[in-house]
Amino acid sequence: MSNPFIDESELIKGSKIQSELLTGEDEVAYVRALSGAIRAARLNLYYPDARALRAHVEALAPRTHRGLYDGVERNVMSGLPTYKEFTRVQTDVRISGDQLRQLGDRELLAEKAQRSGDGIHARQLSKHDYYMDLLDRPLAPLGEMSVALRRVDPQTRTAWFHVVLDKLDASGLFVRYAIDLSQTSSAWSKDVVNLDDETAQHTEEFQSLIYKFTALDAEFTFIKLAAFGHLQVERVAKGTVGPFYFSPEHAPQPLKPMLEAPGAFVAMFALDMVADDVAEDKDNDPLDDLLADKLSAQARAGYAAARSQYAYKCFKDRKFVAPRALVPGLRAFCAESETRNIIYGV
Repeated sequence: MSNPFIDESELIKGSKIQSELLTGEDEVAYVRALSGAIRAARLNLYYPDARALRAHVEALAPRTHRGLYDGVERNVMSGLPTYKEFTRVQTDVRISGDQLRQLGDRELLAEKAQRSGDGIHARQLSKHDYYMDLLDRPLAPLGEMSVALRRVDPQTRTAWFHVVLDKLDASGLFVRYAIDLSQTSSAWSKDVVNLDDETAQHTEEFQSLIYKFTALDAEFTFIKLAAFGHLQVERVAKGTVGPFYFSPEHAPQPLKPMLEAPGAFVAMFALDMVADDVAEDKDNDPLDDLLADKLSAQARAGYAAARSQYAYKCFKDRKFVAPRALVPGLRAFCAESETRNIIYGV
């Protein structure tokens, strides 16, 4: 499993999640802005499914939970709801059918709520309507990997796969890793994907491997996977939803002045791609925090050696969503950074 170029122990650093509770109108405005920004970003297949993510986020709105919860907890660094909030919705969706059966007929609950003055039946009615809203609601995966078979060459015992991993990252951001690779089976190598009657199923070892590597950037993941002698990696793409900045406090320095006004926010959607068919290296991300910049000289040399051996190129991009009043400022910032970015105003 070791890589001849890079020691991941130099790269992996933990961070403590800080959160804040939003209630009342702040909660309403936050969920509305979050959902609207995800819709406006027009996310493609390199990103987590926007429809499912919006449905997940909107389940946190007061109009959905009807006051059954005290508010929504926000990760102050990512700007997204905390892992606890996403899992709470996940659990409520899973039990919604059972809860509705236990609560019984809505008309009867409404009649009891109207007659009763103790509030218990009114709360049961709210719970009924809440679980009805959640029934069969699509949700964003918090950690799910799939493998699709692309083609097979029986003569060379080679199979080509498309791997997709969706997860809520430890940083609090939603990410999708899309990986195209091929595997050659032999008596001397252990398959990372089992193939039976054209059905592909990843091994637990491979899933663990991908989860570990994808804690970092696409280039690191490409290098680590390419180090396997029986794997040929064509492409690793990482699409990230977030961060969402709602105040200057945790925003990058160039964006702080834009976030002073009430209701201001800047949402970001980065794309980090490494592939053997990208024509040239290109960095179109004005806020790109290059992993290599944090490395020692020895580790940077390791990246250079890997690029030489595997002959891949890197492409980085970032698009923005913000209130229309902030768009000119964001355009000026990108122009000063010599990048040309998509900026959607809402």
